[in-house]
Amino acid sequence: MQENQNVQDLSFSQELDKYSKKWHALSNERILKILKTNQKSGLTTQEAAKRLEEFGRNTLPKPKKPNIFAIFFKSFLDPLCIMMAIAGIASLIIGLINTLEAPDIAGLIIIAVIILTNSIIATLQEWKSLNQKEAIKNNVLEAVVLRDGKQTRINIEELVPGDIIYTKSGDFVPADSRIIDNQMLKVDESALTGENEAVEKVDEVIEEQHLVLGDQKNIAFMSTLVVEGKMVGVVFNTGRESEIGKIATKISETKKQKTPLEHKVSKLTLIIGLASVILGAIIFGIAYVNNEKIGESIYKLLLVAVSSAISIIPESLTIIVKICLFIATKKMARKNVMIKKPKSIETLGNVNVICSDKTGTLTQNKMFVDSLYMSGKEYKAKEIELQEDPLVRCMALCNDGVINKKGEKIGNATDLALVGLLMDNKINYQAMRRKYKRVDEIPFDSKRKVMSTVNQVDGPDGKYVAYTKGAMDYLIPHCKHIVDNDIVRPITDQDIENIKEQLLVFAKKGMRTLGFAKKDLDEIDLEQDYQYEDKLVFMGLVAIIDPPREEVKYSIEDAHNAGIRVIMITGDHKVTAFEIASRLGITDEQYNDVITGAEIESLSNEELIEKLKSTNVFARVNPEHKALIVDLLQSQNNIVAMTGDGVNDSPSLVKADVGIAMGITGTEVSKKVSDVILTDDNFKSIISGINSGRNVYEKIKYSISFLVAANISQVLTILIVLGIFGQLALNSVNILFHIFVVETIVAIPIGMQRERKGVMLNPPPTHKKESLLKGIITQICLTTLFNTLFAVLNYSIADIYVMHSDLASSKEELQKLASGYAKAGSYICIMNSPIFYAILFNNRFLPIKNDNGETIIDKYKPNKWLIILMCIALTLTTLTMLPFEGLNEFFDFKTHKLPAILAVIFIINTLLTPICIYLVNLIVLKTTSNMKKNLSKQQTINKEL
Repeated sequence: MQENQNVQDLSFSQELDKYSKKWHALSNERILKILKTNQKSGLTTQEAAKRLEEFGRNTLPKPKKPNIFAIFFKSFLDPLCIMMAIAGIASLIIGLINTLEAPDIAGLIIIAVIILTNSIIATLQEWKSLNQKEAIKNNVLEAVVLRDGKQTRINIEELVPGDIIYTKSGDFVPADSRIIDNQMLKVDESALTGENEAVEKVDEVIEEQHLVLGDQKNIAFMSTLVVEGKMVGVVFNTGRESEIGKIATKISETKKQKTPLEHKVSKLTLIIGLASVILGAIIFGIAYVNNEKIGESIYKLLLVAVSSAISIIPESLTIIVKICLFIATKKMARKNVMIKKPKSIETLGNVNVICSDKTGTLTQNKMFVDSLYMSGKEYKAKEIELQEDPLVRCMALCNDGVINKKGEKIGNATDLALVGLLMDNKINYQAMRRKYKRVDEIPFDSKRKVMSTVNQVDGPDGKYVAYTKGAMDYLIPHCKHIVDNDIVRPITDQDIENIKEQLLVFAKKGMRTLGFAKKDLDEIDLEQDYQYEDKLVFMGLVAIIDPPREEVKYSIEDAHNAGIRVIMITGDHKVTAFEIASRLGITDEQYNDVITGAEIESLSNEELIEKLKSTNVFARVNPEHKALIVDLLQSQNNIVAMTGDGVNDSPSLVKADVGIAMGITGTEVSKKVSDVILTDDNFKSIISGINSGRNVYEKIKYSISFLVAANISQVLTILIVLGIFGQLALNSVNILFHIFVVETIVAIPIGMQRERKGVMLNPPPTHKKESLLKGIITQICLTTLFNTLFAVLNYSIADIYVMHSDLASSKEELQKLASGYAKAGSYICIMNSPIFYAILFNNRFLPIKNDNGETIIDKYKPNKWLIILMCIALTLTTLTMLPFEGLNEFFDFKTHKLPAILAVIFIINTLLTPICIYLVNLIVLKTTSNMKKNLSKQQTINKEL
């Protein structure tokens, strides 16, 4: 019995699959029969429960939230963490083979603390990020459905194929449904198709095959919005099987690529790992050859070699990166930029191309009337005072838009723009509609692109007037007369020519035009409505615009100054798109072309890449075109950010290096797949986010330069001293303590610096694979040079001083004393110099000003955490250098009875390291600044010539 039931269920599912692309071409009766439902009674509760079990809940795919313990254990897979763990295990094995002593145990504890600290911070950061995502949730929505012959409200998740649903203006369509009855239904499908204008729906059969979604006028798709009218529909697809569900499923199955930061850290880790192994082997080899002088066991030499290898690894880099990202995430949230994936902050900072939608992001998404054309003259809407006349009546009566007392807007954007104009002129359009009742109408039709209403203007026994508004290419051929200064006269060829010229003027300004006409009627014939749109009187036209956001132009200018290219990708008309782009500064002498979706279809990828060299505006594009443009830009090694708000934008949001969704107008799908959400839908916030991203990138690079320089200095000191004196300048405990103090306590606050304004003047990376070391190699080399030089100098001076002194009676005792004091000298410099020069790792030693004398790069001011932790680090290192023999023996150097002259020399050389670094950087910065000024002046002269 159960087996037969399963076969029956399976055959029902298979039967529905056969009609997956044919629902628009089937009659209502046929659809109801296929879905085994009844329009008058709907499904029974039992049948609905059965289908819910078979088809699943009407929900979109949701990513699984990982367990906090899984996140914790996954954090140990970090490359730097793995390298540290391998080195720690090697140290443990070596120690066990020999004998674990107190210094060895201390070293292992330091390694374990660093690894554990890394993992804890990584886990907390990831967990907070996931909890932030949980703030973006869908509201629980209900649908009106026919069950057991009664209309009832249920959770939309419980809808199943075959349910009869009811929706009205303001409702979201809860599932893919075939419309079986409707009244003046218009649906906003922009979330799915990207089209701004609401679509007028029908309930008749559409026999054409292979229709795109936008042409399936008898189907209401899940998550689209009913803006006018109401409908009765029968559900045929829910959840994953709906059109929005298919997109969401496809996106959830797409693996997000690694961010550029992850690639760069992996590459840097590989380089450092190889270098550490090589240098560790070299140190062991040299130490082994000189072991007669050193006098240590092979195991001790191995421990020193392993510790030296560990010391090269920037162990705290992962912690620094996560702290930088955590701080930036909190700051950016206050600037209307919600970061869902912290690692994308660095990618956002490295973006060199922004692909932006027009409506709502670059523009205000508020259509309003900019200009009017009446009696052969153009008027600015703000400069004219309208009175009730036939044109104003047409605007009010041939219109279904409403703005209520609460400011809520109901209707399409065009109608609402006209209502806004009337309200600005204190014209009571609602009273006018009550006074002049609508007795008939011809709804807007996408082929004619006009709508008409018939209103009774003079009372029950008076005459009627047909008002028509819409596209001028339809109205002009149907107009026989024109209103000229309140006088109606026959329209002439010159009038028509003037109107066409004015239409071109408005189009070039990026405006949408709407014409108005009327026809006086003595009587009406409800069976012959074609008579309303014949022999019309032209009254005028209006130009409607969605104006650019005032602040966006300056933000785009900031983007250009920062080396970022801005591309507009929109579904709007070519002329309108180019005009808005020109106003905002997106087009210029180089990028002065526009490409449409139709043109993209006719071009090969190679031809389109060539066109991209001169094109910043793409108009009338489909969703697949957006993804293609992003893909081609990425193929040229660009780092691309893509904005979007609709379901149709989701594939390109996933494809882009940084997907940016709109927080206000964006759909839940676009928010879920994006990396960043703008809570104010403003392009300006993108630039603010890039600013923060660049600051993060800068902090990470300066942290890397500090860590690498300090670590290499330590290893080079060991190598040089081994080569010259045949001695180990530092032992394993010294090396590991350096990791704890310098790399953890001192390095971390470098990533906590405040943001600086001038960071946007830094050029973005030239390509995705650009090394993290680019731009900081000079700093690393200078720091390594001076730190190593003075550390070796300390060792040399101490060795020479003691060997030529009478501090001991025998040569052996002198050599032992010289070695102890010399090691102390190198230890003091290697440990303390980084503490002092940490404050210099910001490349901001002097303010940089422009030609007007305005500071564009502010002078560096250290943060309080850096100062506090520098003091703590200095205190710890000072404690290790106290002149106690037991402490000296643990750290393998000698400060007990240290000659005062050596102590002074050690301190001077330690301080000379940051002083020399500062002076050289100052010279370089001043030289570079002067070169930039001279170059700027020369460019100005060249332009003038």
